[in-house]
Amino acid sequence: MRKKLLITILLAASGISSYATTFMCVKNNDGQIVKFDVNDVEEVIFEDKTDSVDTTSSINKCVDLNLPSGTIWATCNIGATKPEEYGDYFAWGETSPKDVYDWNTYKWGLSIWDESENSWSYDSLLKYNSVDSLVTLLPEDDAATANWGSDWRMPTADEVNELIDNCEYSWAEVNGVKGVKFTASNGNFIFFPAAGALSDEGDIYPDGTLGCYWSSSLFGIDHNFNAYDLGISEFMVFSAGFSRKIGFSVRAVRATK
Repeated sequence: MRKKLLITILLAASGISSYATTFMCVKNNDGQIVKFDVNDVEEVIFEDKTDSVDTTSSINKCVDLNLPSGTIWATCNIGATKPEEYGDYFAWGETSPKDVYDWNTYKWGLSIWDESENSWSYDSLLKYNSVDSLVTLLPEDDAATANWGSDWRMPTADEVNELIDNCEYSWAEVNGVKGVKFTASNGNFIFFPAAGALSDEGDIYPDGTLGCYWSSSLFGIDHNFNAYDLGISEFMVFSAGFSRKIGFSVRAVRATK
């Protein structure tokens, strides 16, 4: 079946001239509209829909939110094919989902309770620690890059905050799934489902009320057991530090426009 797209050419003047500002607006089946300056569009290609999902290029996979950095955000989570689908969950720095999310199964080592210091010891973390001083995920440890290819990556903490600071956000529902809608100054938007998180034995909590999305940024060398996330709920959106072992959703970004 051929995927239906409504393409509308909007002209700022009644006739096309070298001084006219011309945009191409693409309205997806989910109602989302993506606007493009035609001067930046070389070719529009229609392809027959197949059973496979193109996760590396499709116009339906990303949206321009007119952010200062030019960062382009994906419209659905890694492991999902629609904006409202939860997709997969990943521990920070891991690239595959799993059944149990705790320190014993964490790829980059354990955290150990130090009785003498009455605190957690994270000296056993094998990477992204005080020894290697790495504070941003490398491509090989980035769930977005590993699953969708080199054009995609996880957002940094700065890019998460840029999204929060430059978009209006509201609690919304898409096809029965609750989450937060971020609407940009150009009218484009993306939806983040409240997919909850996975911990310990793989139980999802508390989906429908909270969503947690990893950034690629460590919380800090002195707190290297945590990493920054994007948190969403009915009452707020925020960026905070959470334990690297927990299974969070991942929403990818790609190179600037």
